[in-house]
Amino acid sequence: FLIFNENTKFCLIAQSSEAVTTTACKKNSDLQKFRWVSDYQLMSVAFAQCLGVPNKRNQAKISLYPCNKKSEFQKWECRNESLAIQGEDLFLSAGKKKENVALKTGSEAMDKWKIYGTTDDLCFQSHEDLFTLLGNSNGAPCAFPFLLSGRWQAECTAAGRADGLFWCATTPSFDEDHLYGFCPAANIDRFWSTDPLTGTYYQINHQSALTWHQARKSCQQQNAELLSVTEIHEQIYLRDLIDSKRSSLWIGLNSLNLNSGWQWSGGFPFRYFNWAPGRSPEPESEKLCAVLNPRRDAKWENQPCELKLGYICKKEKSTKDPLILPSGDVKPVKCPEEWLPYGGHCFMVHRDPKEWREAQISCNESNGDLVSIHSPEEHGFILSQLGYRAVDELWIGLNDLKIQMYFEWSDGTPVTYTKWLPGEPTHEATGQEDCVIMAGKDGYWADSGCDRKLGYICRRDPLQGVSGIPKTDPACLKGWERYGFYCYLVGHTSVTFSEAKKTCERSSGYLTSIGDRYEQAYLTSLIGLSSEKYFWIGLSDMEEQGIFKWVTGEGVLYTNWNAAMPGKKAGCVALRTGNAAGLWDVQDCEVKAKFLCKKLAEKVTVPVASETISDSKCPLGWDTSNSTNSCFRGFVREKDQKKTWFEARDFCREIGGDLAAIRNEEEQTVIKNFIKKKSPSFQPFWIGLQCLDPNGGLSWSDGSPVSYKARNNFYDTTFQDCGAINEDPDTSWIKEHCEYSHNWICEIKKGTPLKPEPLGPSTTYEVTEDGWIVKGDKQYFFSPEKTSMKKARTFCKNNHGNLVTIGNNSERKFLWKYILKNGKLNSYLIGLIQNADQQFSWMSGSPVHYAAWAQGEPNFAAAQENCVVLNKKDG
Repeated sequence: FLIFNENTKFCLIAQSSEAVTTTACKKNSDLQKFRWVSDYQLMSVAFAQCLGVPNKRNQAKISLYPCNKKSEFQKWECRNESLAIQGEDLFLSAGKKKENVALKTGSEAMDKWKIYGTTDDLCFQSHEDLFTLLGNSNGAPCAFPFLLSGRWQAECTAAGRADGLFWCATTPSFDEDHLYGFCPAANIDRFWSTDPLTGTYYQINHQSALTWHQARKSCQQQNAELLSVTEIHEQIYLRDLIDSKRSSLWIGLNSLNLNSGWQWSGGFPFRYFNWAPGRSPEPESEKLCAVLNPRRDAKWENQPCELKLGYICKKEKSTKDPLILPSGDVKPVKCPEEWLPYGGHCFMVHRDPKEWREAQISCNESNGDLVSIHSPEEHGFILSQLGYRAVDELWIGLNDLKIQMYFEWSDGTPVTYTKWLPGEPTHEATGQEDCVIMAGKDGYWADSGCDRKLGYICRRDPLQGVSGIPKTDPACLKGWERYGFYCYLVGHTSVTFSEAKKTCERSSGYLTSIGDRYEQAYLTSLIGLSSEKYFWIGLSDMEEQGIFKWVTGEGVLYTNWNAAMPGKKAGCVALRTGNAAGLWDVQDCEVKAKFLCKKLAEKVTVPVASETISDSKCPLGWDTSNSTNSCFRGFVREKDQKKTWFEARDFCREIGGDLAAIRNEEEQTVIKNFIKKKSPSFQPFWIGLQCLDPNGGLSWSDGSPVSYKARNNFYDTTFQDCGAINEDPDTSWIKEHCEYSHNWICEIKKGTPLKPEPLGPSTTYEVTEDGWIVKGDKQYFFSPEKTSMKKARTFCKNNHGNLVTIGNNSERKFLWKYILKNGKLNSYLIGLIQNADQQFSWMSGSPVHYAAWAQGEPNFAAAQENCVVLNKKDG
């Protein structure tokens, strides 16, 4: 991108590594092109060198230097649309034309820099790792720029290859380290295997070591997705393709949407189960991602998403027909008495309890079947318009009575969509859960024993030869649809946000607000059958970025953000259709889209449900303010007693609350004040913010709407992490790996009785006379001082042992918690070593099936790095 100065209207140009000045912008000039090569380094594309300064002083001249990740003089950050040296009050300032740009202290410099041709600040196009394939670097990301035959390379190159494949180095110097991998490309079939039966492409990356989210990113960089398995044939093909001696490989299966159950990334239906020992794993908050394990007949297991493993990508042949959904101009159909039409079919709920097979017979008798649900839109219709209640448990047509673990619709339609409840499907082997119910406030699904007597939903074709009459409601004008207390209109022209707002107001309505999941489900079903991508709703943060408000001024009680939303840019909110139907995207307000209007139905008065502040007091030691119904308390613990995000969430839930959600300025202030009192030396506290779901956006763990962000905090939603709050420099929200251990803040509602704190898991171990720690069937010795690998190994051997082999996550956690509490050193040698061919092995001879590399490791940074240590800081 080009770096554009708002004040002078010039762009930054590097004419040589000495001369960095400003000049008239030229979009195609390489001398004006820059890009982020790490989270804080800006590289000139023409010179493959980084912007830096000789010193951190006012008026320091800015020029180009060989990129060096460790140099303090090359670290930049965006601050209020300007560019500053990290952590300093020194800003990039343009000066006059032809003069070198320089640093100025904050008071003088108010230069605003943007990406040329946009309104985005420079950090909007942030650095994204490019993960390599094959090569000899375990899938490590490209290191730009890198040194090749004495010249700096700023891009992937085909140099030295007869086959023309592009590659990059994974360390700054290929000349010294000879470490490389191939660059991902959307269209190269060289790295893929093709299933001759279906034409689907698969790529198996055994030699990589990436986390689940990195693996998914690597697939997406090739226009593919992590593996999803929806057909039995596919599983058999893969089992035969993969060498059965290999370690586990990531697949797209995950339980990262904390409000629902197992799902495939990319929105594929989860209808075929192939779990190792045969049933779905207990939901464990630490193990939310799944692997295919070649050593267990290619069956699936759940693992912590942070593990570094190989992975499988999948690319569909694009010619496959998706299930054709009826488009919006469906002629109204005529349904029998008491049945409701939607999308060309008729639906009805029956509340007389029957076993699943009896329910199916009952639907057959009225020329229908138990309901099949093919999209979020149909799901939204059933949830909002058939009188569904949050306490309901109703049979639907999904079952695996024909082929165990392979779920099908009883009406024979293809399975294109699933939405399971949290922890589901369990498929209890004992209870034979072969049939599926819809339950809970969201109407998500669970498998259940078919002999339970429950209500059920039928679906049938409409009456033939009779055309229906569009349903009208006397309390709504013609063209408006009735739901609850309101009438809604789908606007049929594409207009900007402000034009849409005016159009609704002309009909004495307003751009719609959305108060809860049921109104959301109704609107999803209303727009779901149209071919447009977006529909405006009445929400925006144009007054103040990050503070979302409805045009009516009513409080935001519910949010439903799409992936990577609400993002860093202020804008207006539109509902998505298609695969992500009903999710909210922030769009530029000048974009043209259709829209949704809302107004009260005639002669209807809405019962006023204003939130009154409870008179109840908070428990002793909890803080609150007069304008909130919540009480907050920070829990500060010793090092080994701090908790991961999930442990902290479970702790808060056990005492009757949840991790803190911050919904407005008042709550931010309450929390800010007690952090100032309590926070020992700027340690972060977990809060309930998280963005784990690959198909969804930011949410609070207790379901509160994400519509407020405190000033100087970011909603950086490219993160697949958890949120914490930090006092330094000013109370701000930060993102942290969910696995890290921190203090935490709980919230409970006023008047909720406080339950006793759960006792932590006891770290029971015995100590032998000569100082070894006995845990289970193993004994460990933690050395009190540093020593060489050779001496360490000799000591272990003399004591009839070996340097430690760490076999799984719980063993690693035990060792880590022990050194957190008792360890004197920052790192401890373990028994993992790197062989000459850059493969790793345990000294004890055990195969390497588990590894927990720190970020950026293994990086083979120097030829002599061939031992492995366990870090005290992050385990």
